[in-house]
Amino acid sequence: MAEIEVSLEERWGLGAYPVASVFGKSVSADDTLIVQKRDYPDLVMYVKVGDACDVVLDAVSGARRKSDGSYAKVSVGETIMSFSAAGEQCVKLSEVLATEEWVLSFPFLHLRFTAATTIDFVAFPAVTTIEALAKLKRWGRSVEPAWIHGDEITAPAAGTALVSVTVSAGKTGYIYGFFISAGEANDFKINWTSGGAAKSIRIPFSGSGALQYVDFVALNEGMGADAGTDITITNVNAGGTNTVYQARLLYAEV
Repeated sequence: MAEIEVSLEERWGLGAYPVASVFGKSVSADDTLIVQKRDYPDLVMYVKVGDACDVVLDAVSGARRKSDGSYAKVSVGETIMSFSAAGEQCVKLSEVLATEEWVLSFPFLHLRFTAATTIDFVAFPAVTTIEALAKLKRWGRSVEPAWIHGDEITAPAAGTALVSVTVSAGKTGYIYGFFISAGEANDFKINWTSGGAAKSIRIPFSGSGALQYVDFVALNEGMGADAGTDITITNVNAGGTNTVYQARLLYAEV
């Protein structure tokens, strides 16, 4: 196993960013290549191989080398490209990673080639778009919350889900706002499950009226809703005869 030497160029766009490249390089099985991403949020890679081979994100690290020349690495071990024969692929790292996003926080990526082959390789950081920056600034994460609408319900029984949304598999749900209207006094609860434990926020109405609340900090920040569970708004007491209730949730998931 050897470290593959790459050419590193400095380019300028929204800022200085490195471009790593190597062309026509013969590699042996388990040779590694180190890509410098710096603090950019993502990485684009082009790989061309002359034989069947997998490209594995073997590890990540936060510093170039230790004093003995080795790296202080955090193991990942995830295949990000797979070739059954000679071919080429271009990927954006965030779109092929199955691991948590923490991998993208590290400035150095250690790639391993699983078989002997000849490679062309180009990698460079992906710059965040203005749209993505706007989402991060407004909501604290790269999301675009959407309203989940509940229809009007007349005289709901106690504990009725006036609006409900199920957190998608593999996601965490966040509540960025709500709308509640009622024709009488009642208490309401926003309900969700975090870490397997039931959570709720009580919202009292002293009389009839409507309330809308939206914030850039999620109401359940630090207590995200578990995948596969429901987020609901319920009325605590039964609604009066012919009394109309309605609710909505401003929701996003990551």
